[in-house]
Amino acid sequence: MKRLALALVLAVCAAAAVSPVAGADPTHAKNSTLVTADCGGQAVTVSVNGNGEFTPAHDVNSTAVLVPTAFDLTFTFTPTGGSPESETDTSSKAAPIANTVTCDIPLQTLFAGPDGSTTIEGTVTGFWTPR
Repeated sequence: MKRLALALVLAVCAAAAVSPVAGADPTHAKNSTLVTADCGGQAVTVSVNGNGEFTPAHDVNSTAVLVPTAFDLTFTFTPTGGSPESETDTSSKAAPIANTVTCDIPLQTLFAGPDGSTTIEGTVTGFWTPR
C-alpha cells in the first residue's frame, strides 16, 4: 500500500513539473491595444484591454500595472480617402493621489485597416502597482 501511495505522489509531482504554467498574457486578449509611452524618462510598452475611461495598462515587460488617474489624449481617425476627425478626451479622478507619474504618449497609430487609421497622442498620469 505504501508503494502505491508513493507511486501516486511521484506521478502527481512529475505531472506538475512538466505541466505548462498558467498565466494571462494581456497582449493577446481580444481587444488588446499596445501603446508606447515615456514615463519619467523611461520608455515603456503597455497593453490596454478594455473600453473604460480608467482601464489599467499592463507593462508588457514586467508584472507592473499603470492605474490611470488623469489623462489628456487626442484620438484621430482618418478614413481611407477622407479627412482626419479628432477627438480630445480629458478626465481625472476627484481624489488627489500621491506618488503619481506622468507618461507622455507620442503620436502613434493604434489601428490601420481598409477603412482608415486611428492615432493617439497626449499624456496619462497614474501610479504603478505594485507600489
